[in-house]
Amino acid sequence: MKYTLLYRIWHWMMAFSVIGLFGTVALRKTFLSWHTNAAVIQGKLAQTGVQISDESAKMIAKAIRAPMWEWHYILGLFLATSIAIRIYMIVKNKASTPIVSFIKASKDEKLQKGVYLVLCFAIAVMAISGAVLYFYKAFGFTKDGVHWVKEMHEYVMYAVLLPVLLHIAGVLRHELTTKEGIVSRMIHGDDEIK
Repeated sequence: MKYTLLYRIWHWMMAFSVIGLFGTVALRKTFLSWHTNAAVIQGKLAQTGVQISDESAKMIAKAIRAPMWEWHYILGLFLATSIAIRIYMIVKNKASTPIVSFIKASKDEKLQKGVYLVLCFAIAVMAISGAVLYFYKAFGFTKDGVHWVKEMHEYVMYAVLLPVLLHIAGVLRHELTTKEGIVSRMIHGDDEIK
C-alpha cells in the first residue's frame, strides 16, 4: 500500500479525533464526572458553612465540564471530516472499500481485515449517532426521544476501543518483527524512505 499525503492526512486526522474523543469520555467518567464533582462541591461548601441543593451542585459540576464537551463536539467534526475524506478516496480509487478488502483477503489477512472492518463500521455508527445526538432538535426529536441513541453511542464506543487497541498492537508487532518501517512511512510517506 502507498501512503500518499492524502492517505496520511486521513489516517492521522482519524487517529487524532478518535483518541481525543476517547480522552473526553475518559474525563467524563473520571475527573469531570458530575456525580463525583457535585458531591465534592457540596462537601467543600458545607465546610465553609454554605449549603446548596443537590440540583445546584449538579448544575455547577456540569458547568465545569462544559468546555470538555465543546472539545468532544469539535473532535466529532474532525471525525466526520475524516470519514468524508475516506469516502472521497474510495470513490476516486485512492483507497479500498473495507468490506471488499475483507472479502478479498487471504486466510492470513482475514483477522487483520476483519478487525479493520469492525473498526470502520463502529466508527461510522459512532459518527452517525453522535450527529443525531448533537442535531436532535433539527431532526425533530426530544432529548428523551434520543435517549436510546445516547445509550447506543456509548456502547459502540467500546466496539471502537477494542479494534483501536488491536490496530495499535498489530502495527507494533508488525513494526518489530518485519522491520518494514510502517510507522515511518505513515509519518513521512513512501518517498521519504530510502
